[in-house]
Amino acid sequence: MPEELPDQNADMSTLERLRRKLYAQNAPEQFSVPELAQEPVAEPVAAWAPPAEPVSKKKPRVSWAVIFLGVAAVFFILAVAGAAYFLIFGARSVSTDRVIISIDAPTAIASGDSVSLLVSVQNNNPVQIHSTLLAVDFPESTRSSESIDLPLNHFEDTLGDISAGEQGQQTVRAVLFGAENERISIPVRFEYRVEGSNAVFVKETTYEFAVTSSPLSVRAEAVTEATAGQPLTFAVTVRSNAKTPVEHVAVLAQYPFGFTARKGEGPLFPVGTLAPGEEKTVTVTGTLSGESAEQKVFRFTAGTRSNEDAPLLAVSYSTAEAAVTLGKPFLSTSLSINHDGGAAPVVTAGSQVQAILSWANTLSTPILDGEILIKLSGAALDTNSVSAYGGFYRSSDTTLIFSKETNSELARLAPGDTGNGSFTFSTKSPAALVGMKNPTVTATVSVSGRRVGESNVPESVSSSLVRTIKIGTDLSLKARTLYSIGAFKNTGPWPPVADKETTYTIELVLANTLNSVANTSVSATLPSYVSYTGAVSPNDGSVVYNATSRRITWSAGEVPAGGGTRTVSFQVKLLPSVSQRGTSPILMSAQQITGTDRFTQKPISFTSPEITTQTPADPQFQADYGTVR
Repeated sequence: MPEELPDQNADMSTLERLRRKLYAQNAPEQFSVPELAQEPVAEPVAAWAPPAEPVSKKKPRVSWAVIFLGVAAVFFILAVAGAAYFLIFGARSVSTDRVIISIDAPTAIASGDSVSLLVSVQNNNPVQIHSTLLAVDFPESTRSSESIDLPLNHFEDTLGDISAGEQGQQTVRAVLFGAENERISIPVRFEYRVEGSNAVFVKETTYEFAVTSSPLSVRAEAVTEATAGQPLTFAVTVRSNAKTPVEHVAVLAQYPFGFTARKGEGPLFPVGTLAPGEEKTVTVTGTLSGESAEQKVFRFTAGTRSNEDAPLLAVSYSTAEAAVTLGKPFLSTSLSINHDGGAAPVVTAGSQVQAILSWANTLSTPILDGEILIKLSGAALDTNSVSAYGGFYRSSDTTLIFSKETNSELARLAPGDTGNGSFTFSTKSPAALVGMKNPTVTATVSVSGRRVGESNVPESVSSSLVRTIKIGTDLSLKARTLYSIGAFKNTGPWPPVADKETTYTIELVLANTLNSVANTSVSATLPSYVSYTGAVSPNDGSVVYNATSRRITWSAGEVPAGGGTRTVSFQVKLLPSVSQRGTSPILMSAQQITGTDRFTQKPISFTSPEITTQTPADPQFQADYGTVR
């Protein structure tokens, strides 16, 4: 059926009406076809289509991490910009770089000159600085300009407040010393604060100067190689470089380990007054010991004393060093005392000592007419007891002689040849040495001979050796058991009875002869049937009892020399068993005694016998009182 057209009067839009006309069946022709134009009309690219419905878009969500990174980036940029601003335009920042220290002082001085250091501090900070402190550290030899006897090692003072752009100054005066051509650095430190800050700002600099000359110069002359035990002499020359006389001049010698100066010499050698350009020489003599090829360095300092009796230098001007290398002796010797080849062997008082002397030719040429002298000395020597084997003892000066007359091998010693001799002597008894401090016996060995030198001319060769034999102290312990006497009142049956308690007093006495003994200790243990009552005299805490180990220890400490003694008493309780009837039970085991001889520095250790119920030291003791009934 044909579509029924709506009423022309209906409310219909123009487009709707047009659409219906176009698509209506048998619709009447209502449009005229226009004539074609002369030019062809281009066809449209695409047919018209109604616009698509708009699609709503959701806004993307920003994460917190991205927000944080963004804020951090902004902060970083602002911080860099602020730092750059203050770095470039920060005219009001405070820095130690804006504090300038300048020192106006000579860069070259003569040793002993009084020098003035003008220290200036320029404040280029935009603010005032306060709480200032100027500190100068001088060398140890520096003296005060007010008095040459007063040392000046450190100087401190304030420069007050220094306003922005202003300068503070301080003059420091000192007498400076040093060796010729020595360069010396003096550190200078400046501290300050600024308002509104608790920080302490520090600026440091250094004042350097060179010592052009010294009022005194010193030089030391000696051989560069020496043999151990041979006499060694230094010639120390002091010269005055001053324009006026120098008074109380002296030389201070500093010796290396192993050097023994001649008795009565040094280490301070007076020189006296030196006129301008005058020289004086002092000699230093001694013997040197050590290993072969070992180098020893000696130092000699020239200076002045405050007066002629002063034991030390008040001012040191110049120092010279001399190095000596120990060489191998031409005829080496060794001396063994009781099989001890050390430098300081130890023997006991009243004992016989055996000494073995050995020698060897260390040269590449023979040694002729070898002779060895051994001088014995010391208060502990029994001069009547010396005997030589293969040698001769000259009692007039207590010297043993080994030569070609007593030993034909010494007539000619080929390179590498060795030999030996021996002798014995005794030390004095302990009673004879009581009251003597640090008793010793000294053996000085002198070896001499001849060799043919490179020029085929006979040359004398010699060497020496010194051994100091120390006499060790005689520490002893006397222990005794008491009942009727002693520090305590004892109870119980005496003689002891099985299954009944009896108390005893044990008394220990330490006796010493020659040298003080340090850290002396006595220890022992108590058997299971003996108990410690705790009674001690003197009750000074030196006696300690360990109930677990049943060990009793007496820390006696120092036992003085010269017949000194230390005594202690303590009480024990015995409960004997029937199985001990007819015996004398042990009250305390053998005692272990230890200590250190202060003179010889050798440890002391020995054992004292055990203590039983036998009490022979008690005045009321009878023969059967020490046996259990």
